[in-house]
Amino acid sequence: GPAGLFAALTLIEAGARVIVVERGQPVEVRGGDIGRLMVRRLLDPESNFCYGEGGAGTWSDGKLTTRISGKRGDFIRRVFETLVHFGAPPRILIDSKPHLGTDNLVKLLKNFRKHMEECGVEFRYG
Repeated sequence: GPAGLFAALTLIEAGARVIVVERGQPVEVRGGDIGRLMVRRLLDPESNFCYGEGGAGTWSDGKLTTRISGKRGDFIRRVFETLVHFGAPPRILIDSKPHLGTDNLVKLLKNFRKHMEECGVEFRYG
């Protein structure tokens, strides 16, 4: 999920070699698995709404809720700026109730992964 992706990003920025292990499938494959679940009622227990690249929130409506203020505001700003860098709508930087949208989440995850792979991160799925 997002915490693992940001942890991996922080580690590669510090020069560490990173392997991301994901229980489910990449977002492209996961989309098909979720489609089969919704249309044909075929559940893949390892790749569904709960498991796969991006975590449980990937197929949510994309609302961002932090409930964090004060000193941690700079950290949240950095997270939001990173999301914008990878494809989130820039308005999340100023909206009082930021919203990514599911379509943006899929594109964002692909961009996030591509950047990390270019930095040498290895992803292992399922």
